[in-house]
Amino acid sequence: MNSKLHTSLFMLLTGTISFSSFASTDPLIGKWKTIDDRTGYSLSDVIIQKDKNNHYSATIIDVRAVPGAYQNTVCEKCIGANKNKPLIGMTMLSGLTLHPDKNNEFIDGTFLDPVTGQQYPARARLGNHGKHLIIRGSKDGSAVGRNITWVKN
Repeated sequence: MNSKLHTSLFMLLTGTISFSSFASTDPLIGKWKTIDDRTGYSLSDVIIQKDKNNHYSATIIDVRAVPGAYQNTVCEKCIGANKNKPLIGMTMLSGLTLHPDKNNEFIDGTFLDPVTGQQYPARARLGNHGKHLIIRGSKDGSAVGRNITWVKN
């Protein structure tokens, strides 16, 4: 009887630990498929990671062309250090931090659009129960800008 109680307690404790570690998993970290807001096609896959300072960054791990379009493999329109650098391995989103008052919102990032070579201040929010990341990039923080949606893989 005593061994059944120990077994039950062990199973309950193991299940609780497993659930709590699953529940605390950071929803932003992992592989995402980028969706081009102009064409609706997926142009790349990225991996989002978090550094020791709790800043998120996204690195390109795969690129695709819109059907019938030129397959760009380097950042031809980028300026500075990213000019003509390979897209695979390039950081597309950097410096994003969790909003101090809103659990599913992120602020203070920089977004690099590898199609245009432009960099934008960026913020983001998780939607669709953490399956979508909506990134907002605008030059001056105004209403004029772009919304880009990434889908969690």
